[in-house]
Formats: sequence, structure tokens, C-alpha cells
Amino acid sequence: MTCNLFNRRQQSNTAEDSRLEVVLPLLRRRFQNLCAERDAPRPYADEKKKVVREVESMLQTLGSGLLKYIANTFFKTFLERVDSARPTPEASNIDYDRELDTPSMFREIEALQAKLNETVDEDEQRALEEDVTGKILWFCWCGICAEVDELFPKVADYLRREANMGGLFNMSLAIRHTTSADPGDDQTHLQRIMRDAGAGTSKHQLLLAARDAEQAKWSGTNRSTAAVENGGTIPSTSPQLPPTPVV
Repeated sequence: MTCNLFNRRQQSNTAEDSRLEVVLPLLRRRFQNLCAERDAPRPYADEKKKVVREVESMLQTLGSGLLKYIANTFFKTFLERVDSARPTPEASNIDYDRELDTPSMFREIEALQAKLNETVDEDEQRALEEDVTGKILWFCWCGICAEVDELFPKVADYLRREANMGGLFNMSLAIRHTTSADPGDDQTHLQRIMRDAGAGTSKHQLLLAARDAEQAKWSGTNRSTAAVENGGTIPSTSPQLPPTPVV
């Protein structure tokens, strides 16, 4: 029977409360600071700088892919509170495998690592390293996203009831403005190999296929050259029968 760690399990209210109890009071205090630009400019400025620093730090990780989802959810919640009749944009769907087969993923990673350990060719080693890294990153990404997918709707419900809307709006703007910059080359590279793993694309298999295609091309070129040198005919590789004697 296949085990899937990312299927949503029934959890006790105590377990859910323990996670939310950490997040919700903190968010409420931060939203209060972010709406106090006139009444308490110093706490407001400090909180805004803190948000920017945290977002910039998160942008250096693959978790940066969650920031757009978070900012959109905050902004959507704000619009729903200030004008319930106004159409609101849908929050971004998180792109991950909701049916990830964990045991199968572990077996794939172990098989790739074993192949890497046995490989001598440097190009193949680099390709296999990317495949292993991509699989591990994709597995971790799916685990984080599954947790966010489960808890964030509960956070949004709390914000609709309890949060200061001005602070909620200002935080969503701070996240959006900070995430507008393009990611660096290293971050883009890691995102690419992670997405390739999620799509089932193997750098090692692509390398081997490219080598086979190159070998086939040169083989065809050599046969064509030999045909030209032999007066336009390709020499036969089949065994020649001896001439039939004349009776």
C-alpha cells in the first residue's frame, strides 16, 4: 500500500491550536504597528523595516515562491472586509504536487545517488547531481506547501474577524514591493532544477539523449563521406558471395 505524507490527515483541535497560537497573536500585534503611522511613527517605521528585512531574507530561499500567495491572500482579505460586494482577485494557487508519493520519491533519490556514486564521467556526474538536488528540493517544497495550504485558510479566517485592516493592507503592499526585484542567478538555477524535478525532467537523461543524437549524426556524416569517396555508393557491410563458376 502506498503511503502519502501529503494527504491531509485528520488532526486534533489541540494540535491545530498549538500551531495557530504561535502565529495569530504575532500577526495581530504586527498589523497594529503597521497601521500606526500617525499615532506611533517610530513603531510603524521599525515594523515596516522588519517586514522588508524578513521578506528579503526569504527571497534568498526557495520559500520565496510562497510570498506572492501570502501577499495576495492578505490583499484579498482586506478587500473583502472593506467592501464585501466588491469582486476580489483570487489568491495564487501554490504550484506543488498534492499527491506526492513519498516512498517512491525516496527510492528515486536513492537510485540516483547510487548511480552518481558509480559514475566516473564528469559531465554525467554534474547532471546526476542536479537530478538528486532537484528531487530533494522538490520533496521539501511540497512538504512546506502542504503545511501552508492546510493552515493559511485558517489564518485568513482569523484576519477577517480580528485583524486591523490598515495594517493588513500595509503588510501586503510591503511584501509586494519587496518581491518585485528579479531573483539572482543562483536562485533562478535552483528554482529551475527543482521545477524540472517536479515535471519529471532528468538532466542526466537529457545528456545521454544528446550524446546519442550527436553520435548518430556523426555516424551518418561518416557514411555519407565514405559514399562520396567511393563514387557515390555506400560500401556494403554484408558478406560477399564468391563468383559463380562458368560451366
